[in-house]
Amino acid sequence: MAAYIVQPGDYPARIAAKFGMSMTEFMQMNPGLCSSPNQCNVIYPGQTLQVRGASGAAPAATPVSQPAWTGSGPQPPPWMQKALGEQGVHEWNPGDNPRIKEYLASVGLSGPDETSWCSAFVNWCMKKSGYNGTGSGLASSWKTYGRAVGPTYGAVVVFQPLTAGASGHVGLLHALESTRVWILSGNSGNQVRISAYPREKLVPGYPYRWPY
Repeated sequence: MAAYIVQPGDYPARIAAKFGMSMTEFMQMNPGLCSSPNQCNVIYPGQTLQVRGASGAAPAATPVSQPAWTGSGPQPPPWMQKALGEQGVHEWNPGDNPRIKEYLASVGLSGPDETSWCSAFVNWCMKKSGYNGTGSGLASSWKTYGRAVGPTYGAVVVFQPLTAGASGHVGLLHALESTRVWILSGNSGNQVRISAYPREKLVPGYPYRWPY
């Protein structure tokens, strides 16, 4: 048995096949990861799993720039690392923050920085990390994005409109409480920040989404 560092695009069945393992064997080596061969927790790049020997295991990719995450242990998903590095970006008054206009441009929008940009921000983070987003400036576009997962650090979180007449909201999961969901998002109080939103405002069904 040897350690394997999860690479971008990996998922449990792919890793098992890479090392000639059945899913049953893979599950035995990684207890608690999967409840069945088709029901596994989300894994992310940088996480360490156990496999049958490490021949052919790819080394962890070296980031092209220093990520915002500097803790030890498994790294957050790459799009969350991008988002962490953007904390504090805020709208300008007067004028427009060019960074926010860059977020908007990632979904084809050219409006001022007062344009609703929470979806553009998540799209920008995905694109900068090598993943496809929705390509839309609408928060609701994330409701069927990728695949549904349980609440997992860095998962895309989709909310219903928070107030009458408002659009929905989207961000990346940071923490959960009994009545609140803490997310890292753009256009939250006109800036990128970690803040809490009511759990009752999560979209019905599957509010937590993963790109692969």
